[in-house]
Amino acid sequence: MLSEESETSRYFIKKGYDVKNLKLSPSFKDDTKEYIGRETVIKDMKCLYSQEGFIGIWAENALLHLDRLDIYYILNKFYSALIDKGIVYMSFKYGEEDYLSDGHWCTCFTERDFSDLVGFTDFNIVEFFSENNQLEVILKK
Repeated sequence: MLSEESETSRYFIKKGYDVKNLKLSPSFKDDTKEYIGRETVIKDMKCLYSQEGFIGIWAENALLHLDRLDIYYILNKFYSALIDKGIVYMSFKYGEEDYLSDGHWCTCFTERDFSDLVGFTDFNIVEFFSENNQLEVILKK
Protein backbone atom coordinates (compact mmCIF):
# COMPACT_ATOMS: atom_id res chain seq x y z
CA MET A 1 0.00 0.00 0.00
CA LEU A 2 1.32 3.45 -0.90
CA SER A 3 1.39 6.33 1.50
CA GLU A 4 -0.83 9.36 0.98
CA GLU A 5 2.35 11.40 0.51
CA SER A 6 3.34 9.32 -2.53
CA GLU A 7 -0.10 9.66 -4.10
CA THR A 8 -0.08 13.42 -3.52
CA SER A 9 3.46 13.76 -4.87
CA ARG A 10 2.59 11.81 -7.98
CA TYR A 11 -0.45 14.02 -8.57
CA PHE A 12 1.64 17.21 -8.39
CA ILE A 13 4.36 15.76 -10.64
CA LYS A 14 1.73 14.88 -13.25
CA LYS A 15 0.58 18.51 -13.09
CA GLY A 16 4.14 19.60 -13.95
CA TYR A 17 5.46 20.67 -10.56
CA ASP A 18 8.97 19.98 -9.27
CA VAL A 19 8.21 18.08 -6.07
CA LYS A 20 10.53 17.70 -3.07
CA ASN A 21 9.39 15.26 -0.40
CA LEU A 22 10.64 16.07 3.07
CA LYS A 23 10.78 13.48 5.83
CA LEU A 24 11.96 14.06 9.38
CA SER A 25 14.00 10.89 9.67
CA PRO A 26 15.31 8.05 7.50
CA SER A 27 13.42 5.66 9.81
CA PHE A 28 10.05 6.80 8.39
CA LYS A 29 8.67 4.51 5.69
CA ASP A 30 9.50 5.89 2.26
CA ASP A 31 7.91 4.37 -0.82
CA THR A 32 8.33 7.59 -2.79
CA LYS A 33 11.40 6.67 -4.86
CA GLU A 34 9.87 3.47 -6.21
CA TYR A 35 6.55 5.15 -6.97
CA ILE A 36 7.54 8.55 -8.35
CA GLY A 37 11.22 8.04 -9.15
CA ARG A 38 12.54 10.70 -6.78
CA GLU A 39 14.57 10.59 -3.62
CA THR A 40 13.10 11.91 -0.41
CA VAL A 41 15.04 14.68 1.30
CA ILE A 42 15.62 13.99 4.98
CA LYS A 43 15.15 17.40 6.55
CA ASP A 44 13.40 18.71 9.62
CA MET A 45 10.72 21.29 8.78
CA LYS A 46 12.28 23.45 11.49
CA CYS A 47 15.41 23.65 9.32
CA LEU A 48 13.77 25.23 6.29
CA TYR A 49 15.51 28.48 5.52
CA SER A 50 14.42 31.68 3.88
CA GLN A 51 14.69 31.84 0.14
CA GLU A 52 13.98 28.12 -0.40
CA GLY A 53 11.75 29.38 -3.20
CA PHE A 54 8.80 27.02 -2.73
CA ILE A 55 5.60 28.00 -4.54
CA GLY A 56 3.62 25.75 -2.24
CA ILE A 57 3.91 23.54 0.80
CA TRP A 58 1.60 20.57 1.33
CA ALA A 59 1.56 19.54 5.00
CA GLU A 60 -1.25 17.02 5.27
CA ASN A 61 -1.34 15.69 8.85
CA ALA A 62 2.33 16.64 9.09
CA LEU A 63 2.08 18.99 12.05
CA LEU A 64 -0.74 17.57 14.16
CA HIS A 65 1.60 15.85 16.62
CA LEU A 66 3.43 19.08 17.46
CA ASP A 67 2.47 21.51 20.20
CA ARG A 68 1.11 24.94 19.32
CA LEU A 69 4.41 26.73 19.92
CA ASP A 70 6.22 24.43 17.47
CA ILE A 71 3.39 24.86 14.93
CA TYR A 72 3.74 28.64 15.23
CA TYR A 73 7.51 28.33 14.76
CA ILE A 74 7.10 26.15 11.67
CA LEU A 75 4.47 28.47 10.20
CA ASN A 76 7.08 31.23 10.29
CA LYS A 77 9.64 28.89 8.69
CA PHE A 78 7.10 28.06 5.96
CA TYR A 79 6.49 31.76 5.39
CA SER A 80 10.18 32.47 4.86
CA ALA A 81 10.61 29.42 2.57
CA LEU A 82 7.80 30.47 0.20
CA ILE A 83 7.94 32.79 -2.77
CA ASP A 84 5.66 35.84 -2.77
CA LYS A 85 2.02 34.73 -2.89
CA GLY A 86 3.07 31.13 -2.10
CA ILE A 87 0.44 28.75 -0.70
CA VAL A 88 0.41 26.37 2.26
CA TYR A 89 -2.08 23.54 2.75
CA MET A 90 -2.27 21.99 6.22
CA SER A 91 -4.62 19.66 8.04
CA PHE A 92 -5.25 18.91 11.71
CA LYS A 93 -7.70 17.07 13.90
CA TYR A 94 -10.82 19.19 14.44
CA GLY A 95 -11.75 20.04 17.99
CA GLU A 96 -11.32 22.24 21.01
CA GLU A 97 -9.31 19.82 23.17
CA ASP A 98 -5.84 18.48 22.42
CA TYR A 99 -5.37 14.85 23.46
CA LEU A 100 -3.01 11.90 23.74
CA SER A 101 -3.83 8.87 21.56
CA ASP A 102 -1.75 5.67 21.52
CA GLY A 103 1.23 7.59 22.86
CA HIS A 104 0.96 10.35 20.24
CA TRP A 105 0.01 13.91 21.01
CA CYS A 106 -2.73 15.35 18.79
CA THR A 107 -3.08 19.11 18.58
CA CYS A 108 -6.62 20.04 17.57
CA PHE A 109 -7.95 23.25 16.11
CA THR A 110 -11.25 24.91 15.35
CA GLU A 111 -11.39 27.66 12.75
CA ARG A 112 -11.30 30.26 15.52
CA ASP A 113 -8.31 28.67 17.32
CA PHE A 114 -6.32 28.42 14.12
CA SER A 115 -7.23 31.98 13.12
CA ASP A 116 -5.91 33.17 16.48
CA LEU A 117 -2.60 31.34 15.90
CA VAL A 118 -2.22 32.60 12.32
CA GLY A 119 -2.93 36.11 13.56
CA PHE A 120 0.57 36.11 15.04
CA THR A 121 2.11 35.42 11.60
CA ASP A 122 2.12 37.30 8.30
CA PHE A 123 0.00 34.66 6.54
CA ASN A 124 -3.47 35.32 5.22
CA ILE A 125 -6.10 32.62 5.59
CA VAL A 126 -7.57 31.76 2.21
CA GLU A 127 -10.02 29.07 3.24
CA PHE A 128 -11.03 26.53 5.87
CA PHE A 129 -12.58 23.13 5.21
CA SER A 130 -13.89 20.98 8.04
CA GLU A 131 -15.28 17.50 7.64
CA ASN A 132 -14.68 14.00 8.98
CA ASN A 133 -13.13 15.37 12.19
CA GLN A 134 -10.47 17.20 10.13
CA LEU A 135 -9.69 20.89 9.81
CA GLU A 136 -8.03 21.73 6.53
CA VAL A 137 -6.52 25.16 5.99
CA ILE A 138 -5.11 27.05 3.01
CA LEU A 139 -2.80 29.98 3.77
CA LYS A 140 -1.24 32.51 1.42
CA LYS A 141 1.93 34.53 1.85
